[in-house]
Amino acid sequence: MSAGCLIIDDEPFARKLLVEHVSKVEGLHVVGECVNAVEATAWLRAQPVDLIFLDVQMPEISGLQFIRSLKNAPAVIFTTAYRDFAPEAFDADAVDYLVKPISFERFLRAVNRFLDDYEAISGSERTSRADDHVIYIRADRKTVKLALADVRYIESLDDYVKVHTSNKAWVTRENISKLAQHLPESFVRIHRSFIINTRFLTAFTGESVFLDKQELPLGRAFKHAALQQMKMRHP
Repeated sequence: MSAGCLIIDDEPFARKLLVEHVSKVEGLHVVGECVNAVEATAWLRAQPVDLIFLDVQMPEISGLQFIRSLKNAPAVIFTTAYRDFAPEAFDADAVDYLVKPISFERFLRAVNRFLDDYEAISGSERTSRADDHVIYIRADRKTVKLALADVRYIESLDDYVKVHTSNKAWVTRENISKLAQHLPESFVRIHRSFIINTRFLTAFTGESVFLDKQELPLGRAFKHAALQQMKMRHP
């Protein structure tokens, strides 16, 4: 599985060099280039990415300010002409901090650090989804392993989803339709914004679904299929 990266830098030469470096690395590809944080924000709303190459010094909003503004930021490798920001960068959980001009050797060391984690997570996802026991999500700047048996319901929040467990709600940058493809049959899509785990289903009507005291709406487009699935599990 190839990881998609976004390059954010206001210097054309710097972007071109990173594109060239990425082209030499198997398992990594460029999905886009942005010249500032405003462009990058719009891009991330439209298409999630796995890794950001982010310049620190940019007009209007710095790279550090930008990454702190994201609720669930992708992995980030900072690129800059200044060494002074390294402590702040690593406080922001950066994978690495590259000082320009960036040699391919130094670039490769940083990327391999990211790819080791990315491939391990991807492999774990494939195994867990096949077993229908756990799922991995990116939340709070880390990868979180959740037992599917503890997931009560999943809620769509535009560009994010909120995974509600028995003890906590986790917010991750994900598409609810995409996430639904990896869930076992015990999970039922009841609304364009909600997927429930029928293990927690206590009652339902033609308009609502109840998980104990939690009432969720039954969407018109999903009603017929959802009612059939819930009746099969709760005759």
